[in-house]
Amino acid sequence: MKRIGYGFIALLAACATASAPSVTPLPDAPTSTPYVQALGFRLPAPAPQTLGPDLKLWATHYHTPIVSPAPAEISAAFPLLGRDGTAISPMLTQKDWCQAALQGSVSVKGANGKSTAYAFVDSHGPDQANCDEFLGNLSDKIKAATRQARFKVVQHPQGCGVRNIPLAPYRTIAVDADLIPIQSVIFAPALRGQRFTLDGRDFVHDGYLFAGDRGGAIRGKHIDMFTAEVNEHSAPFPGVTMSTPTKTFAAHIVAADDPAAIAVRETHANTCEPMDQ
Repeated sequence: MKRIGYGFIALLAACATASAPSVTPLPDAPTSTPYVQALGFRLPAPAPQTLGPDLKLWATHYHTPIVSPAPAEISAAFPLLGRDGTAISPMLTQKDWCQAALQGSVSVKGANGKSTAYAFVDSHGPDQANCDEFLGNLSDKIKAATRQARFKVVQHPQGCGVRNIPLAPYRTIAVDADLIPIQSVIFAPALRGQRFTLDGRDFVHDGYLFAGDRGGAIRGKHIDMFTAEVNEHSAPFPGVTMSTPTKTFAAHIVAADDPAAIAVRETHANTCEPMDQ
């Protein structure tokens, strides 16, 4: 899911901010263009008048698992299926298949050292792997749908969101489009100033998020932040991604004509077209 500047924001940010210190500060009066600031998570804070009402959101996080094909001796292995029901991937272990269905994307390592990414398209396939043990307290409806997940091959190594929008680590969020329109830019004050590492480079989050994905379990004020692959027992930005329906954080839709919102949208301007299968 990754158009130009965000299949790997780190790569572009490294080029755009090559002279920056190892941890990029949050300038209130930056001198570089908003587009470059957006790539490096260095956008200035929004003016209060550009912000919509507090949405009082809560969040979880997801990522694109990077896996290897299942060993030949594994009997419980499953391929990812395309829309026509045919196999489009190597065989995956039950756990890896279920992670792909749960996260909505997966990157499978090839024998040539290259990886192929697959993104979820629908849950209209035949029952495959039973993933109930990996789905916690999600509803029976979601668990049943997960077994029927179907996918497409995509160009970006980390996959694509809705409308073929590239997923951008720590920027893209999956939303309920009835509350937050797709391609909206959100500002979350609790994120601003939070440090994270991506591709070996240190960043300081500027607080802006991009509504570029949806999820079967994402409803109402729940959002899901796309991250780089992280330890399954830890969460980035715990004050945000470990929030709950009763322990929310402030978040606002930024006016569409705000320079920061325009810059964030521009970093997602190229589409991530599916590959021929």
